[in-house]
Amino acid sequence: MAASFLPIALATVIAVASYPAQATTPEADFAARCAAPGVVLCKGLDTASDIAANIQPAGDGTIQGSLDTTTKTSGAGSLRFTLRAGVTDTNIGGAWEVGMNHNFVSGETMYVQFALRIDANYLSNAINHWNSSIKYINLHGPSSTCQGAEWTTIWEDQRLVMYTNCGDGINTLPGSTTVYTGTSGDILLQQANSFLESPSGDGYNCHYQNQFSGTGDGSGCFWVPADTWVTVYEIIHLGTFGGNTSTVDAFVSINGGPYKQFHRVTGVEFANTVDNFFSRARLETYMTELTTGHGGTVDAHCWYDELIVSTEPIAVPGATGDGDLNADGTVDVLDVLLAEQISLSSIPPSATQLAHGDINGDGVINVADVLMIQRKALGLVNF
Repeated sequence: MAASFLPIALATVIAVASYPAQATTPEADFAARCAAPGVVLCKGLDTASDIAANIQPAGDGTIQGSLDTTTKTSGAGSLRFTLRAGVTDTNIGGAWEVGMNHNFVSGETMYVQFALRIDANYLSNAINHWNSSIKYINLHGPSSTCQGAEWTTIWEDQRLVMYTNCGDGINTLPGSTTVYTGTSGDILLQQANSFLESPSGDGYNCHYQNQFSGTGDGSGCFWVPADTWVTVYEIIHLGTFGGNTSTVDAFVSINGGPYKQFHRVTGVEFANTVDNFFSRARLETYMTELTTGHGGTVDAHCWYDELIVSTEPIAVPGATGDGDLNADGTVDVLDVLLAEQISLSSIPPSATQLAHGDINGDGVINVADVLMIQRKALGLVNF
């Protein structure tokens, strides 16, 4: 242990004397994430003109998406959709769609982050009336959705889940990360960063046969809460179109908290049909199963903010890594060694380790973070 720690500790003493300050406001934090390496799309959804330029109507031709200057995560506003009482058109509120300024092809990884919020009326209508899955974001190719290159994040019985190929889910069997297409027995509807259950786990292992609202400690499901900002972070590694070689990792951050994993899946298949690359992002409200007689009883709303697409990892909002990777209340040599292993790709970080170890908020634990954790362990800095 000492042999590993000492050389880097000595190097730390003569390393760079300063380090980028962590963002002090939501606006500065979002700007820092947008300025990070690899970012190809950054939308704060702060102006009426930006929203109007990319808005699409509901099924009846009305525009239900608009700028909300009061409910937001940062900046001057957010995108709000109104889902009207009594309306039973599947395209109930319309959409907002934009090009990603990059074509993601086989062999590349898409990193996508956006903030989502629903109100209590949305929650009530979804549970008691709409009786439908609800689309949140659809990543797709240039043609349209359901054309090979498609990745959709949806509400399904309050859970946040994902699918491809116009409806192919990414369930797995307990103890496996491989997509399971069967329907018998217990299956995992969501998958945490390990199969450890509460109290030793981290994230959400949502069992079909035992569904309850989890707290992110390895057991239970992530259910979308009302009146709460949730940041969704998706890492989609694109394998071969037409093959089952793609992988997906997805996380949620509640009100700026640490990332908690809710999908960890291998063997994902993207069909080889029309589009074989991803180029567009669509924020929407579409309800595939909404039918006559199932309209909501009150107007409801959902909001989107801080959309980022990148070719590199994206930091959690408000990242305030303290260096305590093992969460024992002290930053010491054990945290340094753990950070070293992660930075060298010897072990993958858990969401908790990433939250504590990503000091500069760039979405990864690398040598820059290791040096700062060492300095804190040596008593040279305090943060």
